[in-house]
Amino acid sequence: MQTIIRNIFNLTRKKPGGSDAAAERFLAKSENFRLLLAANNEALERMAEITEDVRSGRTFGMAHVRAQSLKVAASVRQMIERLCRMQPGKYDGLKDVFNRIVMDMEAAVTHRPESSSGPLVLGLEDVRATSMPETGSKMALLGEVGAELDVRIPQGFSVTASAFRLFMDDTGLEDEINRLIQITDSNELEELRTLERNIRHAIDMAAIPQELEEAIDAQCKTLLAENECLRLAVRSSALGEDGEEASFAGQFLSLLGVRPCDVAEAYRKVVASMYSATAMLYRFNRGIREDGVVMCVGCMEMVDAEAGGVVYTRDPVAGDDGPLIVNGAPGLPGAVVDGSARSDVWRLDRQTLEIKRADIARSKWFHALGPDGGTVRRDLGEPCASGPCLNDETVMLLAGLALRMEDHFGGPQDVEWALGRDGHVYILQCRPLAVFGRKDGPPEQERDEDADTVILDHGVAASPGVAAGRIFLVESDEDMLAFPDGAVLLTRNARPQLSALLPRAAALVAEFGSTASHLANVAREFSIPALIGAPGAVDRLSGVSVVTVNANRGRVYLGVCRAQVDAAGGRREPSGANDVVKALERVVPFVVPLNLTDPESPDFKPEGCRSLHDITRFCHEKGVAEMFSAGDHPTANARKLKGELPMLYWLVDIGGGTMTREEGGPIGLDDILSNPMLALWHGMTAVEWEGPPPVSAGGFMSIVSEAAQNPALAPGAANDMGRRNYFIVGRHYCNLQSRFGFHFCTVEGFAGDDPGENYALFQYRGGGADMGRRRTRIRLVAGLLEEHGFIVEVRDDSLYARIEGVSREAVEQGLALTGYLLVHTRQIDMVMADAGAEARYRQTFASGIETVLAGLPGQGNAEGGGQ
Repeated sequence: MQTIIRNIFNLTRKKPGGSDAAAERFLAKSENFRLLLAANNEALERMAEITEDVRSGRTFGMAHVRAQSLKVAASVRQMIERLCRMQPGKYDGLKDVFNRIVMDMEAAVTHRPESSSGPLVLGLEDVRATSMPETGSKMALLGEVGAELDVRIPQGFSVTASAFRLFMDDTGLEDEINRLIQITDSNELEELRTLERNIRHAIDMAAIPQELEEAIDAQCKTLLAENECLRLAVRSSALGEDGEEASFAGQFLSLLGVRPCDVAEAYRKVVASMYSATAMLYRFNRGIREDGVVMCVGCMEMVDAEAGGVVYTRDPVAGDDGPLIVNGAPGLPGAVVDGSARSDVWRLDRQTLEIKRADIARSKWFHALGPDGGTVRRDLGEPCASGPCLNDETVMLLAGLALRMEDHFGGPQDVEWALGRDGHVYILQCRPLAVFGRKDGPPEQERDEDADTVILDHGVAASPGVAAGRIFLVESDEDMLAFPDGAVLLTRNARPQLSALLPRAAALVAEFGSTASHLANVAREFSIPALIGAPGAVDRLSGVSVVTVNANRGRVYLGVCRAQVDAAGGRREPSGANDVVKALERVVPFVVPLNLTDPESPDFKPEGCRSLHDITRFCHEKGVAEMFSAGDHPTANARKLKGELPMLYWLVDIGGGTMTREEGGPIGLDDILSNPMLALWHGMTAVEWEGPPPVSAGGFMSIVSEAAQNPALAPGAANDMGRRNYFIVGRHYCNLQSRFGFHFCTVEGFAGDDPGENYALFQYRGGGADMGRRRTRIRLVAGLLEEHGFIVEVRDDSLYARIEGVSREAVEQGLALTGYLLVHTRQIDMVMADAGAEARYRQTFASGIETVLAGLPGQGNAEGGGQ
């Protein structure tokens, strides 16, 4: 504020005395009013953005919700501050109302999970489905099938939600992580990777509470007592993970072959994986709150696996009519779920468990436990490399176990299993399976009109659908950063990390991997057509431009097959409630509704404000009233202006507006330096006023009636500064309050070299005719102003218009326009009952404005008057 005041009020030329003090008070009020208007504009824009966010269906995170809430609150707080400075002590009650509303907003947006005082660890033998709030779905459902279905599961324990909250609260990590997320507020992969590193560093620096370390150590000692060679799998089991709507497949870390002495540090790493760039992007695209994820961790004895894999009790692509599918690979099941290798696949009849088809992959290697922890990759020798990893009897046993789980839980299941070298089948995980199905018929029933353009055939459909796009090969992290929106993602291995790109991809083609992989799961969630397990895909498609991927047929075509794409329809949006949008919806009632509409109502007071919009309305109304009321106008030492208009104008120089500041005698235009005043005066004088319009008997009687009812309209009645019309000027500043006939006008502007400080304000009210005719005139004036970039507000016969943040030339043009209008629109309200009068005057004024602007001195290439 002080910058503009110094620009307007040349302190080096100020003389001591009351007039200069009044000038400084007036300028301070003017600047506070200008800043109030700027904050009002910002607040209303933020409210519009919040409303659009709720309606648009676009994705955003909680950082955006908090940022929008903070920005709109800050703008409204600025309005309150400026109004209170305009009239100290009068509106202080607004601050308490504002604080109450902001506290309600904070309560609405803040996610505070119910505090839990449960155990820090739970032995898996004590875990059931009802334990889900403490153990997460993965461990709860595993404990359930072990206890209720008498299915063999590994021994182990769960580090609970209570343990996670203890870790966050004791170390202050929750506040620090939220701070880091808020200052990043981005869904760009590169920025999220930086955020990931910063959060991981914060977690690495935090000490795990001693009581949690002791609880983990006690569980490990119990397991060691039964197996001195114990190695553990430390796996995520977050609240909300492995749900039917949001699987989080492959988003969090699992560590295999962990020694008991390293479990606490492995726990720390799994917690940190909540904030991997991939996991954060997944939550962002699914509308899941960052502060709503609680990481529980499962610690289970590793199975020395001869083979492992996944069972789907239904085909997620074919739908309910499809077969049961068993996927398997030699060694640990990780190669199946992480997409690093092709797997053996058996399709079974769900009723008879008869094997209908077996596709055996030639495996050259497998994953096994390492001697010192972790896992190692080992070669498979013949004949194992060419044979299946399971015999038919074990395949049917797995199918039967999986169907028992489907019956128990009442829906299709995704079951991870391992065949131990002891000959026993172990269930490692079960979760709901989302089944989507093709939109069209089975491939064998389709007639392919584009068969001659097929460049890749016999791909395995991992997610149904058809899409076209430009091929983009991703082989490195740098490729991921460069991946363009709408491209077809081509890759060798179906790595879980690639899920970060899927919401932006048209389709996915992976040379190696499994339909049971994590990446396949996420592709189905986002309805991305995907072929996973397409031998030779990289060699065949690299260098190709645009292709069509038809996952329903397992084919890739050269170019865009428009008929196929159109027949497939649009992408299905991920199902499930968007928690982030819900949070914003809870904020909206405290921000957007406007309840305070009538300034004449007894409820139009601070205590009547129930939303931030109400406060903006109150501040705007009162700000205008304070700005244009009597008082604080520096009218002493005024000098009469010599000019051509048949009215009395007086000028007050508050610093730099004229060549000299001598008091007394008249001052001519040649002595004026104020560029905004000269622009305004040009608009007032460039086109000669033709005089009042001819008035009909009805128009005359309307004036007589209105004047009789309103003494303020009587000829000779004083305006807010007496009978004189005053220009208050500085070098780049001008304020004019004037009465023209029966209407009152106020014009104010600052036109300097910094667009950020520039503005023009125009208030226009009153008239001699009845309210209907005055409203017609106001509508005409408003339209002309809006055509030249002003933001206009109208109520009854009052108009308020503004431009701001524009060039000096644009402000000068705006002031010239208002000068023309305030002279030439006087008394035309008397003839506005004529249906054609508005149109005729619009044409006349448009021509006059063109003449005024064309003759405005000193105009370069002015910016438009818009915002």
